[in-house]
Amino acid sequence: MISIITPTYNRAILVQTTIRSILDQQYHDWEMIIVDDGSTDDTELALQPFLEDQRIHYLKKANTGQADSLNVGARSATGEFITFLDSDDEAYPDWLATVANNIQADTGMLCAGAIRRFADGTCVKEGMKNYRVFGHVVPLKFTCGSLFLRREVFLAVGGYDASLQANIQTDLGYRVLSYFRNEYYKIVIIDAFLVQINIHEGERIRTNWKRIREGGIQFINKHYAFIYENDKKEISNIYAAVAFSCYKLQRKPESVSYLLKAIRHNPLRFVNYVRVIKYALL
Repeated sequence: MISIITPTYNRAILVQTTIRSILDQQYHDWEMIIVDDGSTDDTELALQPFLEDQRIHYLKKANTGQADSLNVGARSATGEFITFLDSDDEAYPDWLATVANNIQADTGMLCAGAIRRFADGTCVKEGMKNYRVFGHVVPLKFTCGSLFLRREVFLAVGGYDASLQANIQTDLGYRVLSYFRNEYYKIVIIDAFLVQINIHEGERIRTNWKRIREGGIQFINKHYAFIYENDKKEISNIYAAVAFSCYKLQRKPESVSYLLKAIRHNPLRFVNYVRVIKYALL
């Protein structure tokens, strides 16, 4: 069985679309655990009709954030594999069936592609990102809906880090990769786009520049040694992302400081020199 963990907060309307996409799955051996992170709208009332399906479970708790909600759901899961689906996204009908057909006895993690759908109807395919790990380049995708983990692996690495303000998916992915270094589990890459990420005007971490800044700093401090060992250019990319969030927050001196760190770790990425001038003057 596959357990789907869906955290939600004040999305009484959107979460219903997410649930319907699960009910439409071609694969039927699943459970869905909806973790309500202290919603103050009509989420609980809106979900009642769906709870008639015994595979759908509803947990309500105090507002402690997405990462904690994901951990709460995972601890309640009973499936051999778990995945995480945001309450404003949708899974295509063959999502679970395709994944289930690729699971082997030694499978520890599976990754599949996604489609990002914007408010104007434009769709962009998101495939794997290449990670340089332990001397190898590995195509992976850690985002919700794309990542499937054996539940015992998730629990073994400690689940999500609820102290992080951002980058919780990549943080989990790095810890899983480190765990696999000494285990027999294998990673399966599925060359298909199985889930739809809906971009809307509601609150999302991708537009919360304060959280992106704080999360980026937390992340690089936590994983600096691991990333430095495997891919110094990725350190540059993270510092550049932190610099951009500082710029959006109008913290210009700080943005320039992080850009200089980015340049130091990848001096051949010339766009960062241009950004220094932009962030300092504009």
